[in-house]
Amino acid sequence: MARVDADYLRFLARWDRDADALRRALSERAGHEVHFADRPPPSEAGAIFGLFSRDPLAVVTERPDGSRELPYNPYQAWRAIVEERYLGEPKAPLHARIPLPYHVVPGALRMALYPLVAGRASHQPEDSPPDPAWPIESRLDGFRAELYAGLDSAKAVENGGGWPGGKRFPLLVTHDVDTREGMAKAGPVLDEMVAMGLKPCFFLVGRGYKWDKGFIEAVRQAGGEIGLHGDLHDNRIAFTSADKAAERLDTCKEMMEEYGIRGFRSPSLLVSDALYDAVGPRFAWDSSVPDTDTHTLLGARRGCGTVFPFRRRGCLVLPITMPADDRLLLLGYKGLGLVDVLRRKAKHVRELGGLCHFLTHPEPHLFGKRVLRDLFRAVFSEILDSGEAWVATPSMVAEYWESLTAAGASNGSAAT
Repeated sequence: MARVDADYLRFLARWDRDADALRRALSERAGHEVHFADRPPPSEAGAIFGLFSRDPLAVVTERPDGSRELPYNPYQAWRAIVEERYLGEPKAPLHARIPLPYHVVPGALRMALYPLVAGRASHQPEDSPPDPAWPIESRLDGFRAELYAGLDSAKAVENGGGWPGGKRFPLLVTHDVDTREGMAKAGPVLDEMVAMGLKPCFFLVGRGYKWDKGFIEAVRQAGGEIGLHGDLHDNRIAFTSADKAAERLDTCKEMMEEYGIRGFRSPSLLVSDALYDAVGPRFAWDSSVPDTDTHTLLGARRGCGTVFPFRRRGCLVLPITMPADDRLLLLGYKGLGLVDVLRRKAKHVRELGGLCHFLTHPEPHLFGKRVLRDLFRAVFSEILDSGEAWVATPSMVAEYWESLTAAGASNGSAAT
């Protein structure tokens, strides 16, 4: 089990800043200078993930001067994964290139047509390869945890929690409201989540439907928050220029200011560097990338490979780490089979001490159905009963992670 005290979380936060910050963090941990070989990471998914499947200490060599060297640059390899460079240049899915609002198609029919839009996969959901593995991709975070522990094996490995309140991991429950039908179902979902002691975050589409101001106030009064789910749910904003994306987001500026919106999630989790260039200056955080996903609009597999926050184009990203309700249904999971996947993934996240971040949709054919909510609620209850979860909103997690980053920067500058 990974050590997840505050020192470890600061170490992870420093890993993401830049190559020199990572080198210093590793050097301080090892008590020796650590160097990186100047070798670019591979571009193919299996090869890049394979770098992190090795025993991290087995690949460290000792130089004649007593310093240590890694045979590649782990920062560059890290960036290649978290920025999903192994996917190549993102291309807009077919339905995003057709000038028609695809949400006019009823939800149940959209689910049935999804394989035609995304393409029929030749693999089963949990086959490996392709990479990243699904529903659990453990290599990147496992490598970092083993490297942290192994560089200074004299220090005890503890099982305590470095998150606020001494908790082991944050629990985030977020909901994408894609349509007016979802808006109508959001109230009962809010009531049930709050009754369980959760702090839900609802992502609303800026110009997709009329916002229920009473609902928004109820979310805020309950300790939850509102995020922006794009200006329109047309799946095109990720495939335009940064300037065009910025123009679209700015049409929602008054709503963002009125409701104190700090976070963004792209429709259908479609992202690009250009989109992040527009999102970064306007939001405190983004939550548009899964740690791993399968049978997606961007390819057979995708994901950032980590259950911890990271930065992309200067924007703090809080990855979605639990399989979404629509994905599980599309893959044919139901009943106890669906619960089993969620339990396995929650156990993995708990062991690492990362984000246990759920995404559901209060649409009539998805989380708006009580039978599906009951399955997810059973998992929520088990997580809450453990007493190890920090129940938080995304903004609370973002603020805490930023404090770790600042502390890591201070420690790093003092050490050099």
